[in-house]
This record gives sequence, C-alpha cells and structure tokens, in this order.
Amino acid sequence: MVHRPSTIGLAFFIATFAASLGTTPRVWAQEVGEGELSGINELDTSYGYSVANIATIYQEGNFNHVSATQTGVVNFLSIQQVGFQNLLISSQVGEGNSTIASQTGDGNIAALLQAGYENIILLEQVGYAHKAGITQYGVRNSATVEQIGLYHNVTINQRGNGLSTAVTQTGVSMSTTINQYD
Repeated sequence: MVHRPSTIGLAFFIATFAASLGTTPRVWAQEVGEGELSGINELDTSYGYSVANIATIYQEGNFNHVSATQTGVVNFLSIQQVGFQNLLISSQVGEGNSTIASQTGDGNIAALLQAGYENIILLEQVGYAHKAGITQYGVRNSATVEQIGLYHNVTINQRGNGLSTAVTQTGVSMSTTINQYD
C-alpha cells in the first residue's frame, strides 16, 4: 500500500521553508484582460520590486500549486506541473537567476531559493511523493536534480560562488543532503 504524505507534514514543510526566508508564504498575481495593459508590468520599477523578471508556469491536473516571488533584475522561472497535488515554492532575489522545474506525477514538493547573481537550478521530479529543498546564496552556483521513482528526498545548500552539484535519484526512498561552501 502506498502512503501519501500527510497534510500536516506538508504544512510543516511549507511553514519551515517560509520561516527560513523570514517571511510568510504569499502569492503575487495580476489579471490582464484581452487588449488591456496592466498598471504594473515586468519593466516597472516604481514599486521597487523588480525589473524584467520572467515566469512561465504550466499546470495540468488537480490541486497543483505554485507560489513564486521574484525580486531583482532579469530573473527567469519556468515551471511545469502535470499530475495531482504537486507543490512548488520558489523565491528569487538578485540578478540573472534561473530556475527550470518539472514535476510529473503525484504529491511532489519543491522549495527553491536563489539569492545572489546568475545561479541556476534544474529540477525534474517524475513519480510520486518526492521532496526537494534547494537554496543558493552567492554567484554562479548550479544545482541539477533528477528524481525518478517514489519517495525521494534531496536537500542542497550552496553558499558561496561557482559551486556546482548534480544529483540523480532513481528507485524508491533515497535521501541525499549536500552542503557546499567556499
């Protein structure tokens, strides 16, 4: 019998991630009707939030959730969620950070933080109940994660400049923690 992650565990994971950021989870969104221009656009600096950040999000299925914040200049976020009850939280602060994430399957969770310049995260979760927590502080760090199967867990902490790591997890219930400092 396959056991789904509990709602309490998910809430704890989200609250822990938000506390590590020193903020509460929030969603920034705006609606733009056909033929209209929004009062706030990706090049508007009057509010002090960001300049020319890009986020592309595709979701299919039930109860998929994305919470994304971009503060800074020219940050890029691309997310694809296909399946049921996937969750991705992303925060980018700085300049030129890039995240490309794909979650295919059910119950996958990812919490991604980039603070600095030109950091890269590539994440692919295929299967059921994977967890990924990736933090990058610094300049030109890269993390590539591929999780295929069931119940994998990866935690990557990069604090420094020019750090690079790649993790591939296949099968069932693998756990990996990587701490990189320079």
